[in-house]
Amino acid sequence: MRKIKESVRKLDTYSVPQDFSLIKLNQNESAIDIPLEMKKKIFKKLGKINWNRYPSATADSLIERISNYTGFPSSGILVGNGSNELIQALIYSVCDSEDRILVVQPSFSIYKIVASVMNIDLVEVPLRDDFGFAVDAIIENGKESKLMILASPNNPTGTALKIREIEQIAREFDGLMTVDEAYYEFHQETAQELIHKLDNIIVLRTLSKGFRLAGIRLGYLMGSKEVVKELIKAKLPFSLGVFQQVAGEVILENRKFIQSSVETIIRERSRLFEELKCIRGIHPIPSCANFVLFESKIMSGKELYRILFKKGVLVRYFDVPGLKNMLRVTVGTPEENDLFVKKLKQIAEGNL
Repeated sequence: MRKIKESVRKLDTYSVPQDFSLIKLNQNESAIDIPLEMKKKIFKKLGKINWNRYPSATADSLIERISNYTGFPSSGILVGNGSNELIQALIYSVCDSEDRILVVQPSFSIYKIVASVMNIDLVEVPLRDDFGFAVDAIIENGKESKLMILASPNNPTGTALKIREIEQIAREFDGLMTVDEAYYEFHQETAQELIHKLDNIIVLRTLSKGFRLAGIRLGYLMGSKEVVKELIKAKLPFSLGVFQQVAGEVILENRKFIQSSVETIIRERSRLFEELKCIRGIHPIPSCANFVLFESKIMSGKELYRILFKKGVLVRYFDVPGLKNMLRVTVGTPEENDLFVKKLKQIAEGNL
C-alpha cells in the first residue's frame, strides 16, 4: 500500500450499482438501445477490417463524420475513449501538480478524481440555492486557476449556463475554459460558436447519452486547431479501437433515427417533471438534460433510495453535502417512468 501514492489511497473507488434486474434509472444512459439493423451494419463493416493491425491513430474518418454532424472544422476536433479520457488529457495538458482547477459544486465527480490523482488543487464554487450558476463567484474564484470545467447542463442538477454567461466567464478567465456538453442533444444549446471568437474555450461532448452509445465509450471535443494540436500529445495513442471508430462512423452516418428518441426523452422529461411536482413531499428541479433531480421531504434521500430499490427501481443517491435529501432519476421509457412515479406515489402515501 505504501508504494501507492497518498493522493490515490485517499480516493473512494468510483462505483455505481449495475443491477439490470431492476428498472435501471441511475446512470443517465439511454433507455433505448441501438436498433439491430444498425448493429448489423457495424458488424458487417468490422468484418472487412484487419484486426491484427493497430487502429487509425487519428480517426480521420470518424472525425469527418463528427464534423458533418456539428458543422465544426475537423482540424479542431479530437476524439477519445469516452469524454472521461478527454477530461484526463485536458488536465494533463494544462496543469502541473499544485496548480488549480475550478469546477462548481455539485458537479460531475470525474473532474475531482483526476485532479486529486495529479495533486492538483480543486476550487469548488457552490451553485446557488436554486442550483443555478453563480457567475460572479466563478469569475472571481477563477483568477488563480489554470483550467475551468463547467458542465452545461450540469450533472447532477440538470441546470445550464446561458451562452452569454459562458462568454462572459471566458473573457474574464486567463486559463483554458472547458464547457462539458455531455447532454447537448437534450438541451440543444451549444457554446461551440464561441470557439471562433475566443481562443480559450473547449467544448466537450459524448456519444453516451443522446446517441445511445454508453457501452461504446466514445467522446469528442472541439477547440481551436492550435489547442487541439497540443492536446493530442497528452492523449494516449491508439486509445480508440476499431470497434469504437466503426460504431461511431455508422451511427453518425445514420443519425436521423437518433432524433426521434431524443424528442421522446425531452417529452418524457417534461411529463416526469410535472408528475413529480404533484407528489406530496417531492420537489423536482427543472432540467435541461435526460434526468431530473428531486428533493425528498418525505424522508432522507438515502432512505427513499433504499425503499425504491426494494420496490424494484434503481435511481441515484449522492452522499455529498447539499444533496443528502435529493435523488436523481434518469428519464426512461414511458413505461419505466410510469412505474417509477407509481412506486414513488405509494411511498409518499405511506405504502412502504
